Amino acid sequence: MLNLLQVFINFVNMAHKIERKLLAHITKKYPQPLCEMFKTKPNITLNMRTRNKEEKKLFQILSQLPSWGVGRLFTTCDDIIHSAPTFWRITRVHADLKSPNMEYGIAWGIKTLNGRNEGYEKEIQDGNENLWRLIPRHEEESYLEYEPQSAETHQVPLYVPMPPLMAMLESQNDKCGEDQEPMIKLLIKRGIHANQRQKLPDGSVI
Repeated sequence: MLNLLQVFINFVNMAHKIERKLLAHITKKYPQPLCEMFKTKPNITLNMRTRNKEEKKLFQILSQLPSWGVGRLFTTCDDIIHSAPTFWRITRVHADLKSPNMEYGIAWGIKTLNGRNEGYEKEIQDGNENLWRLIPRHEEESYLEYEPQSAETHQVPLYVPMPPLMAMLESQNDKCGEDQEPMIKLLIKRGIHANQRQKLPDGSVI
């Protein structure tokens, strides 16, 4: 019994430590009240004015839900035009208690982009913009069970011949043999959903 109690105490202490670090990060990143940082600017376009009237901020919806909407699915008015589901599952929230009606705050979630779950939690950057829509409970299953099609991959070599001038400088430095063509490693920036793959000299693809 004492062991279980100690485990529980350690768990609570760890949770408090994480919460203190999170609050310190929020204070450093957002030194001003969120309602002041994200208040509507006067020189916005007509489309933005219309959107601000028709759509809601994320916390305008979260503040009306049990447990601040943790676990619920949200999408934006920009994401509903995608051919495959793009949405967020809310994992944690930090409301700005000083804002009117607590309609400003910071939320974290796991994003699914075009039907592919990114698999990790991150801060929702546009939570204080008028973009958000709650996905009803009866529609969640269709979003979560969507099977994305396999994306077409594009293969490029991992090494390519050096440009002539660079190859000449490389040969002068004697970094490669006389019979060996100077090569340079081709670096490609790839995101979690990128479909580029690179082929090694042995034919394997990474």
